[in-house]
Amino acid sequence: RWMTPRDLGAWMAVRAVGEAATRGAGVGGIADYLRGPKFELAAFKGSRLTFRSWDGQLRQPVLLADTRSLVSVSPQPGYLHQFSELDTLGIDQPETSCKK
Repeated sequence: RWMTPRDLGAWMAVRAVGEAATRGAGVGGIADYLRGPKFELAAFKGSRLTFRSWDGQLRQPVLLADTRSLVSVSPQPGYLHQFSELDTLGIDQPETSCKK
């Protein structure tokens, strides 16, 4: 069967925790490592994914596709963020009261 969004979410969650555990974070340091500057998740979306340290949101590109091919990858050219190109979508840290 084809992979569903639920399957992809579960795969990325297990891969993220596995990466954090094997990179020396140990059981107690997994959450801190996931939100730290050294963590990167290879999820085969064109760039490595990270978690925002300030709200825990997964940063990832948005893939725009039709039934047979990839059409575009957002963020679109011309919309650059000062720290991460993956932060051009959504609300940024100074604009929210959401914290860890």
